[in-house]
Amino acid sequence: MKVAFIYNDIYRNSLFGENHPITEKRISNVYDLSKIISFNNVKYYKSSIASVKQLSIFHDKDYITALYQAEKKQKVSLENRKKFNIGTASNPIFKEMYRRHAVATGSLILGSDLILNKKFNYIFSPGSGAHHGKKNKASGFCYFNDIATCILYLKKNNVKKIVYFDMDAHYGDGVMEYFKSSDDILAISIHQKNLWPRNGDYFYKDNFISFPVEEGFNDTEFKDIFEKKIEMKIKQFKPEIAILQMGADCLIDDHMSKLCLTNNSMRYIIEKFKNLSKNIIVMGGGGYNPWITLRAWIYNLATLANENSKLNLNSKGKNFLKNIKWKKKPKQNWLNEITDLPNIFSL
Repeated sequence: MKVAFIYNDIYRNSLFGENHPITEKRISNVYDLSKIISFNNVKYYKSSIASVKQLSIFHDKDYITALYQAEKKQKVSLENRKKFNIGTASNPIFKEMYRRHAVATGSLILGSDLILNKKFNYIFSPGSGAHHGKKNKASGFCYFNDIATCILYLKKNNVKKIVYFDMDAHYGDGVMEYFKSSDDILAISIHQKNLWPRNGDYFYKDNFISFPVEEGFNDTEFKDIFEKKIEMKIKQFKPEIAILQMGADCLIDDHMSKLCLTNNSMRYIIEKFKNLSKNIIVMGGGGYNPWITLRAWIYNLATLANENSKLNLNSKGKNFLKNIKWKKKPKQNWLNEITDLPNIFSL
């Protein structure tokens, strides 16, 4: 099955700031390593920037304008800082702050069009996944909520049933709370209990599932919850499109959470959704250890493209991993292998 990988080189030189958790060029790394691996079933598309009209599908226009002006002037008034939550430590002013996130939204619009026009069934957009963004303010490193915009765009184009599945360590409040009462959206989040934004309490009813889990949550527990609590809900819902937010901060060795999943859980979910929905959009999200994030998202792409056999890295691929620079020294297996050893136990 062919996969459309949607990318833009704005990610290569666009950084939130030297001391921000998003410091590594994690999106361009995925693109570069995928080219080294040379997948047969992947076609590359360049994302364009979403228009103001497209951004306005979800966001208030005064917020869009404020974000545009903040990028243009490279500063923000105290009033707008308080009103829109931009120019803060989490959501700083930086050179491409508007364009980077408008490109992430444009990527999902393009991916949606490729599905709507029956050119592809599977879309991969690692630069998207800003699930905390609100209609009128930035939140949690998320300036434009590309996911909510994508869902509303699909609904405007007569897609009747959409399932949203979020396995980021942090509760995807910007998407989940907005669609909480939507009968045509099945919204599901599995996230770490009591982690920022410190909401996302347990809720299991109709088309809304919020599933907080304890620290140390592993692959066995993840599979158990999905098969006992979630899978049948999705089958009964019969989605036309599945949107998967695959934040890699849920994985072992990501310092932003204390969950203990491996990238095998991500492969498992993608394989499951291949049997649950004809059309799938896979995106990124959180992920702050550059090796863990890169390996997970490459594994996601390979699984989506049915090319896991291509994951035995050659010397060029291994050297690419070795040349990544970060504050922490990598474990040896991070430099030689894409797949993790499963973190499992018997229930």
